[in-house]
Amino acid sequence: MTRRLPTRELLWWSLRVHWALALALLALFTDAARWALMLAACAWAAGVAMDRADTPRATLSRFGSPVVALFLAAAAADLLFGSRDLLASLSLLVLGVQSVKFLLPKGSRDGWQLCAVALLEFLAAASGTDALAFALFAFLFFVASAGAMGALHDQEAEEAGRPPGGYAVPARTAAAALLAAGVGGFLASAVLFAVIPRLEFRQILERFGRARGVVGFSETISLREVTGIKSDPRVVARVEFPELRPGLLPANLYLRGAVYPRYEDGVWRHGGATSFPVQRAGFHHFVGDAAVPDSTADITLEAADHPALFTYGYPTLIEGPFVPVLSDGEGNLSLARSGHPTLRYRVRFAADLPRRPRIVRRTGAEDLAFPGGHEDVRVLAQEIAGDTGTDDERAKRIVRFFSSGFRYTLSDPASSIREFLFRKRAGFCEHYAAGLSLLLRGAGIPSRVAAGYLGGEWNGIGKYLIVRQSDAHAWVEAWIDGRWQTLDATPPSGVSSPFRTPTGTIGLYADWLRQRWDKYVVNYSMRMQTDAVKEGVRAVRRTGAAFRFRGWDGISGAARGAAGWSLLAAPAFYLLYQLLRRRRGSAGRGSPPGLPPLPGPYARLVRRLDRHRFRRTPGETLEETLTAAVRSRPDLSADAARFLGLYHRDRFGPATLPPDAREEAFRLANRLGRAISVSK
Repeated sequence: MTRRLPTRELLWWSLRVHWALALALLALFTDAARWALMLAACAWAAGVAMDRADTPRATLSRFGSPVVALFLAAAAADLLFGSRDLLASLSLLVLGVQSVKFLLPKGSRDGWQLCAVALLEFLAAASGTDALAFALFAFLFFVASAGAMGALHDQEAEEAGRPPGGYAVPARTAAAALLAAGVGGFLASAVLFAVIPRLEFRQILERFGRARGVVGFSETISLREVTGIKSDPRVVARVEFPELRPGLLPANLYLRGAVYPRYEDGVWRHGGATSFPVQRAGFHHFVGDAAVPDSTADITLEAADHPALFTYGYPTLIEGPFVPVLSDGEGNLSLARSGHPTLRYRVRFAADLPRRPRIVRRTGAEDLAFPGGHEDVRVLAQEIAGDTGTDDERAKRIVRFFSSGFRYTLSDPASSIREFLFRKRAGFCEHYAAGLSLLLRGAGIPSRVAAGYLGGEWNGIGKYLIVRQSDAHAWVEAWIDGRWQTLDATPPSGVSSPFRTPTGTIGLYADWLRQRWDKYVVNYSMRMQTDAVKEGVRAVRRTGAAFRFRGWDGISGAARGAAGWSLLAAPAFYLLYQLLRRRRGSAGRGSPPGLPPLPGPYARLVRRLDRHRFRRTPGETLEETLTAAVRSRPDLSADAARFLGLYHRDRFGPATLPPDAREEAFRLANRLGRAISVSK
């Protein structure tokens, strides 16, 4: 096994860790074939062991091409007869080629090729995940990438017979440099991510990502349907309200996902209307024109197995990077596909509509159909609603009917709507919604059951609403005065709800970090980018307008004094900078004509000698200056003599120093420079 110096050892391992991190990213954040990943991981471990031991692999090299051909055939078979997924087949081929490369001897060219494969795997993982943990792995990948490039440059120099150079620094310094390079690369990527225009192509590669959990409702709703969802504490959506009509509270808003106008055999279903794409302009979808929007909600909807789009109130406009948006004309909005990844979209909505009593009453629609065999429910509805008053007054009488004698329970609910209304009078939100809707229909008022989420937990740290599965709810929408009006007979549970668990301060901070990740990384859009630029321009204009309005006299005395002193000090700082620059340049000009510039460690030693006034005349050589400097430090004489011998051979000899000797010269130069600085 070849023994390496600590810095070169660090770079050698950084290269291998760089390759391993790419495999870890595929394993954690994609659905790449597990057996292929395991094979690549074993090949990586075996390759590291053989590289460390300098094991000859001539026999193994002869099998490289046949094995690659086998993986190519396997990828083609998977594409034609297996998964039929181009991305999955390509990942299989790439992992096979990568496994072969790991096992074979690796020159610098092979190393660069493996780094290119690692970059492709990194991009594949990035396109298939929105997990916050990916940011940590991305940072580690950038750190390892810096070390990998250093190792490959070192290997290229060794293969070309040149001294490696540039890495004769302590291992700790090299590690700090790698960390700084990783931080710089990570920050540079973040800046580029923020300023480069959005291409909105992320969803093309979404199917390559790891399978997601599912949340949401089915196309039917029955007793226990919503309450069964409420036992799940997972987050469904996070909602910000850039604009909210005065008087509205986020915790009291209904986030509607679907409406169910058809009632058959105890089950509520979607209506029979066909869904059609709504009118759109770019990513602006016009879903309603009957309302003047007075509020705005920015909704981040988690991945779901259903196509429903959730909205508040009376939506008029949805802005989001998806097409098309389908509407059945009855209040159901959905995407064209059955499921979706995490989505972020903006909804412009009106919290209420003005009454329109002259609108003709709805007749013959599914939301008026009364089920057979429920005549006793119709009689009860007519008794409660009465024959006098408007539909609004009659509907309120029916809602008040549930305020006495009924109780919300999970332990002993009624088994049917008839039992809920006439005997047990105990149930949960599905019972109240179904019973209220049937009573309204029995009184001749069109109604339908709606399902979604009510309220949520307000995160005061990030100023947004956290909506969980435990906030699932069912309520009723009734056609009153020419518009659908929300009616809810379920008694409010408040903080006593058995499904509500306080998150706590630490949990709220953690959720805030996740919300910022989803907003500014996963779903960062061109609209958000444009809004940020516009806000910056507005801020500059406001500042300029305030200055023009107030003038110099409007600025405080302290601010005027600071500005004046800054203007006076600027020329002095500039002259000082030029003086230091010239001194540094003169210290670095220690190379005779015809020789290349001094390497970094030599130049630093010259600057330190010059800084501490050891150079007596401008033409004095480094040997003379260093001899004068160590005259008062006899303990440095041996190091100085050894350094000067190596220095003369390196700078003026017929051939460059061997790598080990040059690294020794660099170490001695750094040691002498530090010792001279301390002694002075």
